[in-house]
Amino acid sequence: MTHPALLSPAAMQIVDWLGEVGPRWGLPADACRVHACLFLIDRPAAEPEIGEALRLTSDRTREALDWLRSQGQAERQVGGWRTGTDPWLLMLKSLETRRAQELAAARPVIDRWQREGGTDNTVVRRQAGQLFALVEDIAAIDAGSRFISATTARRLIGLGGRTARFLDRTIGTRTKR
Repeated sequence: MTHPALLSPAAMQIVDWLGEVGPRWGLPADACRVHACLFLIDRPAAEPEIGEALRLTSDRTREALDWLRSQGQAERQVGGWRTGTDPWLLMLKSLETRRAQELAAARPVIDRWQREGGTDNTVVRRQAGQLFALVEDIAAIDAGSRFISATTARRLIGLGGRTARFLDRTIGTRTKR
């Protein structure tokens, strides 16, 4: 069954771009493309309609939708699948997951070095200490950021971006002259 095009060729470039960005953040490309499609159309879409629009097999489409559902980024509704989050929230969620994984891996390394690293020379102790202080800071930020929803984080990023552009237009232009 042929469905009318969900997205224009120009909009498909956005979908494809996000499909390329996602893997750089550790996300599945197909899931990022499906998520971008659902975000851009902003309405429920049937699985075959999504697959056809993105030229994905039914298995790949289903796998992408299942992954998005498992991450809380898409849900099945009457009329098809829908997302309520923008692509950057998907990236932020993956960043949070990755940060937690990396912190868990860093802990044993830090603990071992603290037990055994006393024989290192002064420079190595200083540099390792700085590195591990950074890991501790990231862990503290991680713990604190769990109280901020992804939507609030997105709003804070948006506010920061608008503030930076405002400052660039006002203060920034004066210093460039």
